[in-house]
Amino acid sequence: MAGADPQTPSPTAGAASGGAAPTHSPLVVGCHLSVAKGFPTAARVASQVAANALQFFPRNPRGGAQRQVDEAERAEWLRQRDAVGLRFVIAHIPYTVNLASPKAQAYAFARRVLQEDLERCRWVGADAAVTHPGSYVEGDPADGIRRVVAAIEPVLPLLDEPGAPWLLLETMSGQGTEIGGRLEELRAILDGLGWPERVGVCLDTCHLFAAGYDWRDPAAVDRLVDDVDRAVGWGRVRALHVNDSKFPCGSRRDRHEKVGQGAIGREGFANLLRHPRLRALPMLLETPVDRELEYADEIRWLRELDRALGDS
Repeated sequence: MAGADPQTPSPTAGAASGGAAPTHSPLVVGCHLSVAKGFPTAARVASQVAANALQFFPRNPRGGAQRQVDEAERAEWLRQRDAVGLRFVIAHIPYTVNLASPKAQAYAFARRVLQEDLERCRWVGADAAVTHPGSYVEGDPADGIRRVVAAIEPVLPLLDEPGAPWLLLETMSGQGTEIGGRLEELRAILDGLGWPERVGVCLDTCHLFAAGYDWRDPAAVDRLVDDVDRAVGWGRVRALHVNDSKFPCGSRRDRHEKVGQGAIGREGFANLLRHPRLRALPMLLETPVDRELEYADEIRWLRELDRALGDS
């Protein structure tokens, strides 16, 4: 149930590096869905697209007020979550939140929203919440990292409460003044926080590709896993955003494409699925769709690719 480790798929299951992924373990894969019509509705849509994982915005992604969730909706959501077999639920903190901002008003907004949205995650039983570290905008990136640390420190007691979610820092493409395009920057944030137990990392395939990790090269995939392990410790990696890229490797440009239809392509995702540490992570699609039901095609594509690799 809510935030409890037994419900969250182990990110280190089958953690030996290299080799074929085990065929007996089904993928935990889902997509980003709207909860504007209620959490139970999102659970039903997840079932329609054959997802066993779900990501949602706790509020309007532009940062508006949270929609109220009463006890009746919460109870029905938890019932539906179990009924449709959702194994992993994660919130995405709004994109407008900039934990590294040097602007007082934007920074205060970011700190308030982070606190409120983590409380919402605990209320609805989310396993994790992922946030972009933010952009330092001007000056020294080290100053931005210190602001991220100072923004997260007040929520650490909340993360220690029963049923609390993990807070995950997302790997970024490194465009402009973004923090998180280098793994060392995520390590610096964790260093500043004192390596708290429930602060971790969410990998993003498109962002990592844009930052220079080429999924089409098996050696580069192995190097990525080793680099992440050295920088933050693999046990802190709790989720994986699976997105193809509209731009080439190393472009520092963050534009998602449907899986298999961009620059990463089939071979890149095959290499991901061949690596047991990556394959064991809960996977969430954030690809461009006109209708949420379109996610069914990409979820099916990933599962069919995984089965083909297991049979080869």
